[in-house]
Amino acid sequence: MTATILKPGTGAELKRIFGMLANSIGESLGSLVGRELVLRPGEPEAHDVASFTGALPRSVVVARGALEKALAGKSMLVVLELPDTIAMAGLLMMTPEDVVNQRRSSGELGQEDATAFGELGNVMFAGFANVLREANAEFEVRYQDHVAVQAEAGEHEVFGTEPLVALPFRLKLGEYPESRGFVLVDQATATAFNKEPLALVAATGAAGGGTAAPAARATRTEEETFESIPAAPIRGTLAAFVMQPEVFRTLRLACRRVGLELRRHGRGEIPNPAAHKNEVVLMDVPPGEDRRFDWCKRIKDLSNSTRVVLLIHHPSRHRVMQAFVAKADAILGFPCEEAQLSQKLAAVLDSQPAEPPLP
Repeated sequence: MTATILKPGTGAELKRIFGMLANSIGESLGSLVGRELVLRPGEPEAHDVASFTGALPRSVVVARGALEKALAGKSMLVVLELPDTIAMAGLLMMTPEDVVNQRRSSGELGQEDATAFGELGNVMFAGFANVLREANAEFEVRYQDHVAVQAEAGEHEVFGTEPLVALPFRLKLGEYPESRGFVLVDQATATAFNKEPLALVAATGAAGGGTAAPAARATRTEEETFESIPAAPIRGTLAAFVMQPEVFRTLRLACRRVGLELRRHGRGEIPNPAAHKNEVVLMDVPPGEDRRFDWCKRIKDLSNSTRVVLLIHHPSRHRVMQAFVAKADAILGFPCEEAQLSQKLAAVLDSQPAEPPLP
């Protein structure tokens, strides 16, 4: 199947928004269903409706959101494979796991599951609305409805007739098999998100596989990527207490983009609350390291001028709640895109008060 992808080095704003939308799905739905929900977004792809629907999984559920304000009349779609939809709906209702597995195998979205998925759709699109408003005050979206689609039956009306731009992603829910999904908008909406015309190049591959032609996959080393980001004026200091190397690599890029001087602390070092006033402290929280929630609370109890960002590996509803109780200023699931982390850090900087002077 022939598709088109973004020309390397272009479409930065569209990729940023798409990345944040994907991260929002993982954060919002994962916390609701109480299972680890990991999304791995690919590269945006452009398709005509026939080519896209021709490569769909056999049975999917399409959640539809109505775009408003500057994009009134347009739609945003989220496509999920039917078994995952059934599983998330069942987990939300705390259905016994053997019953969830039986319903997954049957491949039928019953009325009870359909109703529960409507609740998930409301939460998912509420998260999307936050992402879009932060990107542009004139962007808005609200959940509209969802429909089960049998690909082989040609039930494609929900996708409309306009050329589509898709963000393909891989989704892993708990112990269930990995599946494919998509965030979809029409090409005019994608152009509005990007703030400039899309530069597209031809690539051959299957939808959702991230299968761009090798020439279009411009691979860069970390140093080249780092140098390609314009260095923002320094606005503050970030003290990093991170345990995983991949966290630090992503953090390094985000700090350059938003203007934070990065100071790395040792893996076994415990933050001293008194040493970080008027700074940003970022800690990743791998499984088994829940004491880091206690460290966060101690920092916040001493000084509200210290902002704490928690990157939670494999976030669950319980672990996100722990972060809220610990008074974290920002919470983000990991893995995440550098764009999402940059946005969180920028928001933290914008809201950071100075420590009042001593009398």
